[in-house]
Amino acid sequence: MSDSTPSDFSQSGKAEAHKAEGDLESQVAKLREDVAQVVETLKTIAGGRADDARSQAFALRDEVRDRGERYFRQAQETAGEFEEQVSERVRAEPIKSVLIAAAVGYLYARLFKN
Repeated sequence: MSDSTPSDFSQSGKAEAHKAEGDLESQVAKLREDVAQVVETLKTIAGGRADDARSQAFALRDEVRDRGERYFRQAQETAGEFEEQVSERVRAEPIKSVLIAAAVGYLYARLFKN
């Protein structure tokens, strides 16, 4: 037979329980560290993507602004050319221009009369 007593079994059981508890605590601590690292990695990835999105938005804004300025300049040039053509036409045929302006004024007054 063995020389073990019930108190020896309870002490060894307590020691095993403490060891298991210590192992569990170390595993939980390791898991917390791993989760913290995953969170930091996700923050880094999200920050990088946010920076990429921000730079793309600024590039798109600049492109749209440049395109708008080009269209505005083209519209100004076209309006200037049209104005020159109308001025030349009025100089070439002043009586006809005055009669057309009077007719347009008359129609406008008739359409929007209260």
